[in-house]
Amino acid sequence: MIQIAVVIVVDPAGRVLLQLRAPDAVNFPDLWGLPGGHVEAGESPEEAARRELLEETGLRPEQPLEFFSREVVPERELERFVYTVATSASADDLILGEGVALVFAERESIWDGRAFVHLDADVLGRFLADRPTDEARPTDSATKTALLVVPQWQGSSRSDARRLAVGAGLIAGHYPALEHTFVEVPDGVPVWSAVEQVAARTARAVAELGGRFVVTVGGDCSVDLSPVSAASERFDDLVVVWFDAHADLNTPESSPSGAFHGMVLRTLLGEGPPGLVPGCPLRPDQVVLVGARDLDPGEVEFVARSGIAVVAPEDVPAAVGSRRVYVHVDLDVLDPSVFGSVGFPAPGGLSEAQLLGALRGLVAECEVVGAAVAEFMAVSPADASAGVVWSVVDEFVGAARFRSSG
Repeated sequence: MIQIAVVIVVDPAGRVLLQLRAPDAVNFPDLWGLPGGHVEAGESPEEAARRELLEETGLRPEQPLEFFSREVVPERELERFVYTVATSASADDLILGEGVALVFAERESIWDGRAFVHLDADVLGRFLADRPTDEARPTDSATKTALLVVPQWQGSSRSDARRLAVGAGLIAGHYPALEHTFVEVPDGVPVWSAVEQVAARTARAVAELGGRFVVTVGGDCSVDLSPVSAASERFDDLVVVWFDAHADLNTPESSPSGAFHGMVLRTLLGEGPPGLVPGCPLRPDQVVLVGARDLDPGEVEFVARSGIAVVAPEDVPAAVGSRRVYVHVDLDVLDPSVFGSVGFPAPGGLSEAQLLGALRGLVAECEVVGAAVAEFMAVSPADASAGVVWSVVDEFVGAARFRSSG
């Protein structure tokens, strides 16, 4: 049995460079296979990797591919997704079929003691230059992923809520090659004035981003008010999947804290502070709660009365069905033992595998039209737990870009 790396490199025309590597530099220093391929319509990178592996080598892994990393080669407009998988094959089995000639790249580098692919840019450039262009692949702004960074903290009731702005900045800094739009957050003004100003500025930013696939980065959960409102206006069949330990279904009257981040979903449903209720509110049947476990009495009553769906992570794709989906992830949906850099941790949360599995299921089976990641209350600019956040964001800025946005 050997461990191999399966790498999908996608250029703007949707082409794929499949690289296979038995990470044993001593015995197999040049075992690199680079056949050409493509991403099928509606495929995620993982699906493309598995299919190309089977078609090019005949290998059918008995376990899921494990996501290892995502990188961007900005000067070539390329994205590289690395997966690893253990197979029962030997090195001799990693011979490409269909008479494809082998091209050799440089030896691998090592990250955290694990072998991964070091891509030789010149080899890649020559390879892609010889490949036909898929003219049917859209290359305009609709294929681009943009980060909408909203470092708002005023929606939280925490005294140290400004750490939420640090978390937003860390996420933005981790993805320098993506298009960034920053929403200015006012300081030194009353809380509700700040919330209203940020909502208005965020709405303008969403409109200016046009048909791009937008990943909103908070800040507190209220940064998602305008992006979800815009998606609701655009798609009649929208369903919002809300990953959160808290339902965010309070009103100003029912909220124990008075903090807006605990009211944002109720506001999106049409009941909230004046001036923040959207023109096209969601219906209860357009909302799916996942991981909610710390609800206030008023929220419990509203969920029961409205019939909002509360589902397990593995049941999310079935709850969405064929509808378009907007995904909101408050990182406190994770169990504190998994991720504790949040303002209001609640025991009994999801594991990292459960959350990532649910997100991958949505991307694989549903049409994701937008997403948000919120409530990263970074301990410091070098927060050791940030790797969990990158894994969540990667699911959106990587796999979700292969979905049509309507």
